[in-house]
Amino acid sequence: MMKFIFCLLALLIQPIVAWYAFHGQDKRQAALKMPVIFFSGVYLAAQFYVFFKYCIRFPERYQIWAYLIQAAILLAFLAIEFLFFGSNRYIERIDKQEQDSICGFKHLIQELELYRMEVADGENQRCVDSLLERMRYADPVSSPAVKAVEARIHDLIAELPGITEQEAFKRKCDEIAKQLEIRKIKNIKEHG
Repeated sequence: MMKFIFCLLALLIQPIVAWYAFHGQDKRQAALKMPVIFFSGVYLAAQFYVFFKYCIRFPERYQIWAYLIQAAILLAFLAIEFLFFGSNRYIERIDKQEQDSICGFKHLIQELELYRMEVADGENQRCVDSLLERMRYADPVSSPAVKAVEARIHDLIAELPGITEQEAFKRKCDEIAKQLEIRKIKNIKEHG
């Protein structure tokens, strides 16, 4: 029975890995863990192949070598699985950071859209429409280097409701457009 211990371990690992990959997660997170499932199956096949092809034929006095070979396969499997787990955590962290950075810029667009509904003057509305058009086609991912620029854009948008004169309104919109261009340049430099 001791000869089969690593084969039994390989079988017992399968439901544990499957539970980890699919339990209580959305589809995207489960998809990230598919390589874990695949490699678990590769480990099971490799363990059985090595055992039944080679290790079962070792004489009793060399059985320690069979155990060492199977333990090495198990250790290699565990090391690779932990690398997969680590890479999945890294991917999830980066994805969350990207979503957070997108959320900030989308909030600026939403602020301007809400303000646009309050603008009665046709010329001022065209200025706001121009800004919205520029913002909709801008890269929504914000690098850390543009946080101050986005804060400045937020402040400028907040100043728009207090401006009634067309020329002052246009200057403020031009200043927002200039800040959007600065944001674009800083984002390009940051992302390469």
